[in-house]
Amino acid sequence: MTGPLSVSAGAHFASDTVTIDRIGQIAEDGAITLTGTYRCSSPRLGPVLIGSKAVQGDARASLDGIVANCDGQQRTWRATGQASGTFRPGAARGEATLIQLDLSHGLVPFPTVLTAGDTQLTLQRG
Repeated sequence: MTGPLSVSAGAHFASDTVTIDRIGQIAEDGAITLTGTYRCSSPRLGPVLIGSKAVQGDARASLDGIVANCDGQQRTWRATGQASGTFRPGAARGEATLIQLDLSHGLVPFPTVLTAGDTQLTLQRG
């Protein structure tokens, strides 16, 4: 007899993943938007965030963090942030990271990188 939390020996849990789409957007005000997909397994002992950034020459943009829904399903993400420097249409590099804020160590969350990815992408006016 198995209890409600038991797991069979053959059970398979999807690994944590994060991807970045190969096309990003530059808004008229210079804001950068990146999109992609992620999957994170559950349960977690604290929230999981998706952090991302874009880099093109000396220009950088750290994009708004997003709270991930860790249910083992593949989901999409979208983040926008203001740039430090001027982005132009063309080649750039995008990075995305799944970070768990582990709350099991007391009052201060302990950030743990679950997975990260980067890709060459193309920025377009949006």
